[in-house]
Amino acid sequence: MQKENQSQHSARLHSLFMILFIGLVLLLLRLSYIQLGKGKDYAAMAEANRYVQQVLPAPRGQFLDRNGEILVTNKPSFTIQFTNSDEQVEKQIPAIAERLVQLLNDPNDKEKISKDEMIAIMQGKKDNLPKSTPRKVKVNATELQVARVKEHLNELPGITVIPEALRDYRYKTFASHVFGYLNSIKPEMWKEYKDKGYRMTDRVGYTGLEKQYEDYLRGKDGATRVEVNIYGDPVHRGGSAEFIEKPVPGDDLVLTLDKKLQQVTEQALAERVNALKGRGVKHAAAVAMDPNTGEVLAMASYPPFDPNHWLNGISDENYKLFQQAEWNYAAEYPIEPGSTVKMLSVLMGIKEGVIRPNELIWCGGSLNIASYRAGDWNPGGHGSIDGKKAIAESCDVYMYTIGMRLAKTNLLSQMSVGTWAQKYDLPAIEKLKQYQHEFGLGVKTGIDLPFEDVGRYNYAKDTAVNLPFMLIGQNEAFTPLQIAQYVSTIANNGKRMKPYLVKQIKDPNGKIVKETQPEVLNTVSFPAELLQYVRDGMRDVTHAPYGTASYTFGNKPYDVAGKTGTSETGRGTENYWFVGFAPYNNPKIVVSTVVIDGPLNAHSYEMAGPIAEKMLDAYFNVETKPDQKKPTSAPQE
Repeated sequence: MQKENQSQHSARLHSLFMILFIGLVLLLLRLSYIQLGKGKDYAAMAEANRYVQQVLPAPRGQFLDRNGEILVTNKPSFTIQFTNSDEQVEKQIPAIAERLVQLLNDPNDKEKISKDEMIAIMQGKKDNLPKSTPRKVKVNATELQVARVKEHLNELPGITVIPEALRDYRYKTFASHVFGYLNSIKPEMWKEYKDKGYRMTDRVGYTGLEKQYEDYLRGKDGATRVEVNIYGDPVHRGGSAEFIEKPVPGDDLVLTLDKKLQQVTEQALAERVNALKGRGVKHAAAVAMDPNTGEVLAMASYPPFDPNHWLNGISDENYKLFQQAEWNYAAEYPIEPGSTVKMLSVLMGIKEGVIRPNELIWCGGSLNIASYRAGDWNPGGHGSIDGKKAIAESCDVYMYTIGMRLAKTNLLSQMSVGTWAQKYDLPAIEKLKQYQHEFGLGVKTGIDLPFEDVGRYNYAKDTAVNLPFMLIGQNEAFTPLQIAQYVSTIANNGKRMKPYLVKQIKDPNGKIVKETQPEVLNTVSFPAELLQYVRDGMRDVTHAPYGTASYTFGNKPYDVAGKTGTSETGRGTENYWFVGFAPYNNPKIVVSTVVIDGPLNAHSYEMAGPIAEKMLDAYFNVETKPDQKKPTSAPQE
């Protein structure tokens, strides 16, 4: 019995030994497989976990003026960045934020940030970022801030200092509405940019050329390899990193802008508005363009803003300033054009056969339009005048007469206003719009900027004054850019040129990627002799003794032809315009200037005239003479 028990015990031990032996063999085989068969793969995985890639943002393309001078570039800077790698770091955010605020305290840094704001950024609440996305807690850090943070990196888990090319609008407010500004990607925009390979922390163009040419301006980001610990924190804090791929800058834009003319235009707008602030004026705008090519030589809107303020999150104080300057009044804000449209009114009247070029029309200072008595800006009237003199003296009654004849207001006594309007007035207005569209009024000009406005029309029912008032620039609104295109079309004998701001796009090596060629959008349906007729009237504006701008421009060496304009706004203010081109026989430049919401009963020559004068003087290198008081006997529109 005892021997039988010993035999069974020995069998069990033998079985256990065999099980252990087989298990050991399998383990050794597995280890051998891992070490020999998969050793290289696992080693590679371990090595990969040991290092992480850090993105190096690429510099954006530069802006250069037509003469090659750099206007917008990038400057080297350091960004302090936070990455939330795990729950342990998440718990430390308040303490890290408190320490960071202390280290970032620099008297030379005007952008202050509180502990609570820092926590919101680090937690991703400010921009609704996922935990794993790096957050820029300080852009363009000062030398002192960088030195302090690097010195205390061991106390700041998740914090790194990375080099970054920061956008540099070197002339601050210069051409700000043309350049636009950068801002972070909004949540509702994220899918669009994600599909293009952007990161959530990238900044993109929001307005102006920065937005219009985002795809060209954006470069290709680079990357470095950094050794990290098991928490994803760099092992060698502040040490050098290994380049995987160097960043490639974006393409440069060579603009049509002339820096000198742009500066003079902006200064002239500022001087005019500041001189008129006591009379309630806040805004003005101006455009200069080459009528033969469509190149925009200058474009400005007052007040301007500083795009640099947007680079690190705009402060409340700077945002208030920006709100006053947000509109690009040159291209995005339609304004009642006043008498600047009278050249087209005369063209239309002659082409439609309701007036003749040599026909004299009596202006006694007002005209009855059905039951409404419409006044002229000159209550004393202009006497008997033809179309050229009507342009030169800016006669309203002459234009009212064209409108009444086109709309057949003489038939009003035979039918109701509603019936008459449907049969005659509205078709005549549609015809006017078609003619205006030929010149670029009421349609997009095609400029390479976002958010261009097409203008607007107002139509009042049960009245007979719609068309007559449209022919003097009321009941409609256009942008200064549209007016510039319209005047350019008159100046160049009928070709509507597409305005543009970018002449060339060049890659970082200077190779031309794209070049803009002048483009004729359409040729107007008016014969050359009619266009010459109104050009002669525009020259009389600035040279004839009765011209409304003869005192300002009559003795200029560059022989300008132009048109003044005043329009009522319905807000207890008036808009004041001057538009023109020079030289008269060989136009090289068109200017369109406006002072918006000026005081009542002022005059265009004193409101907008000085802006245009300074622009044209600068273009032709003529010294601007000090302002002198205009004789009261001269025309005063």
